[in-house]
Amino acid sequence: MKRLMIVALLAVVAVAILAHGQEKEELKAEMDPATELAKSVERGFALFNDKKVGTNGSTCNDCHQGGGTQNAKMGDMDMKAFDNLAAKYPRYFKMADKVMTLDQVVNFCVTNPLEAEPLAWEDQRLTDLVAYCASVKAPKVEKK
Repeated sequence: MKRLMIVALLAVVAVAILAHGQEKEELKAEMDPATELAKSVERGFALFNDKKVGTNGSTCNDCHQGGGTQNAKMGDMDMKAFDNLAAKYPRYFKMADKVMTLDQVVNFCVTNPLEAEPLAWEDQRLTDLVAYCASVKAPKVEKK
């Protein structure tokens, strides 16, 4: 009798696990990858303009004006507009004097100009900031 109850309990647990797995698969099937990326870019844009990302009251937009769409100056340093950054990294990053990935560059800015602790590799905020920065394309300038 005891064995029968244990077997029945295990069967109920197995069915519950399978049902939960099926629910997760159905939820995944409902998610649109393009929509999820767009949401990440949108959150990244909000973070790009959020003074709470750093500790000194500055934002990413203070150095990378127009959301990274405009050339700017930071002291005597030229800050070029973002333009398809995802295709340009990894590359040598002058401010750090080494080759870095785009994620590392974003964290460099978080820890240096914004004076905050680095964002963890698995932190969604880092992913969102990188997704935003990688999404920026330089505005088209008409040639006359």
